[in-house]
Amino acid sequence: MSEAADRPTGTDRPTGTDRPTGTDREATDHEGYDHDVIVVGSGFGGAVAALRLSEKGYRVAVLEAGRRFERAELPATSWNLRDYLWAPRLGLYGIQRIHPLDNVLVLAGAGVGGGSLNYANTLYVPPDAFFADRQWAEITDWREELTPWYEQARRMLGVRINPDTTPADEHLRAAADRMGIGHTFRPTPVGVFFGDGGGADGVA
Repeated sequence: MSEAADRPTGTDRPTGTDRPTGTDREATDHEGYDHDVIVVGSGFGGAVAALRLSEKGYRVAVLEAGRRFERAELPATSWNLRDYLWAPRLGLYGIQRIHPLDNVLVLAGAGVGGGSLNYANTLYVPPDAFFADRQWAEITDWREELTPWYEQARRMLGVRINPDTTPADEHLRAAADRMGIGHTFRPTPVGVFFGDGGGADGVA
């Protein structure tokens, strides 16, 4: 099937007659802002969803809390609070959002690109305990369901095992040894081009 044939047309795509009118929707002078789909967030999920929907011919709007950062505007250090932290009440409009919840501390991105602005290229597949969590384990076999997509993401992002060891890594290794869990220290899978001729797709 051709790409054009994949795009929604006719009854497949929402039309003016499908959209709420009259009492169903307040009149507006901003008809130019009418869209088929509104995606909240421009991170990994939102950006891909917006791309695929627009490729199908839908009119898509993406809403993002943060602004667009040019390369030179990205903070070189987390000590640059104005450009690093997202805390509008304090006048900080950086890239790092922090949400302390009861049982977890959530780190998220703020800005065009969302979490891709600060995820450090680290690309783990969750452990078995995640897929078997009782909150969703009965729905399906999530390991089997998601493995093909993890593999596709690994290929597309060029994941490989980090070949470099920094002084910070050595400190982490030493700390793990002192705690008696040195065997758990291992290089991380990252989506980075190191320019050394090494392979990708999870290969060291």
